[in-house]
Amino acid sequence: MSHLQVDSLSKTFITPGGREVPALRDISFSLQSGQILSVIGHNGSGKTTLLNCLRRAFPWDQGEILVDDTPVTNMRSEVVSVFQDVGLGVVGSMTPLENLSLVFSRRPSYLLTFPEHRFQHDIHAFLKRAGLQERFESFENTPVSELSGGERQQVAIIMAMMRSPSILLLDEFVANLDPTVRENLLRWTRAWIREHRITTVMVTHDHELAESWGDHVLELSDGHLVRFEKTKHAPEGGPA
Repeated sequence: MSHLQVDSLSKTFITPGGREVPALRDISFSLQSGQILSVIGHNGSGKTTLLNCLRRAFPWDQGEILVDDTPVTNMRSEVVSVFQDVGLGVVGSMTPLENLSLVFSRRPSYLLTFPEHRFQHDIHAFLKRAGLQERFESFENTPVSELSGGERQQVAIIMAMMRSPSILLLDEFVANLDPTVRENLLRWTRAWIREHRITTVMVTHDHELAESWGDHVLELSDGHLVRFEKTKHAPEGGPA
């Protein structure tokens, strides 16, 4: 059974002048649990619109998005996004430790007392299990606005990890990072996705990254699906 299934998804926008602009036209694909899909295409091809539909940012005109045969509009499990602009996912005036504490504050048991010591204990325990504590502690008390781009993106990815997503959406999440930071971030993000079998959809302009990082590549052009195929790097029999 597919974990994520998109059937005949279509979305049209109306310009202020009343002109109809089709952004997605009858898009269908499916992914098994833990698979990584790379989405590529020219500017305006529909990549961001597809991600926005998957994260329920706005309604679509027709079609279905199902997770484990449940419409995504009805599901309770997390669809988590990480963006190129980290400012969309973190609070710059807060430290990484405080930003991570926001994940716990979403839980009812934490809403009333906001126990800082409990946050720190649980966050450090998570980082230790993930093998990230040493990497993180060097900047955990520095305001996010003062961190490098790579460090800010690490905070965003760790916040996504802590939310235990059912579906992870990555929107150009390593763009504008220097090559060494980019490769490190890609490596440990992929390792986490594989270990926890997180079904992932990544939008990128980098065709080489799309082919090497994804299990499947989906190419859009003017809202049409022009290619959906398994990459040569995809493991046989599903994600490893």
